[in-house]
Amino acid sequence: LLFVISYHYLKRQGADGAIYTAGLIFMVAAFLGLAYSRIKLGKFSGLLVFTTIIIGVTVGLAYFFQDPRFLYYKPTVMNIAYGVLAIGGVLTGKNLIKMMMGDALNLPRKAWDTLAIRWGIFFFVLAGINEYVWRNFNEEFWVNFKLMGFLPLTLVFTFAQLPFIMKHTKITEGETSSEDETLD
Repeated sequence: LLFVISYHYLKRQGADGAIYTAGLIFMVAAFLGLAYSRIKLGKFSGLLVFTTIIIGVTVGLAYFFQDPRFLYYKPTVMNIAYGVLAIGGVLTGKNLIKMMMGDALNLPRKAWDTLAIRWGIFFFVLAGINEYVWRNFNEEFWVNFKLMGFLPLTLVFTFAQLPFIMKHTKITEGETSSEDETLD
């Protein structure tokens, strides 16, 4: 949101290179967010550090080379990384989705694995969509799509997972679910 608002504000002001300045504003906000997280939680989240580093590298390269493609690559790189982490976590027994949401949901292991694989595939789809959009549309369309395209797609995907989550949620603390159950 900050990136999109900054970009449009700068464009309306007639600023040359609005995408680079908006990227720098976003990068500073990401580093401030990382610092706030450290102060608030007393530690750094590995995923937040990774994301902030990718933001810093892509924005820095875009600004240094005055090439917006580095900014266009960021969502692709991030979504591929998240997809690999989500699916790789299932394969290594360190389910990223469960680590992030485990306190909020009580699901059997196989349901967590299914959910992580679904999210992993979704992240790969988002990476493909980003590649298609930036290669086939202009800069302003891509900037707007980051907010008006990816956010609604993510919300629709998230809500589409609710029936699966509700079906496999353990209702009470004492209730158990067989690890061998078949999942949809």
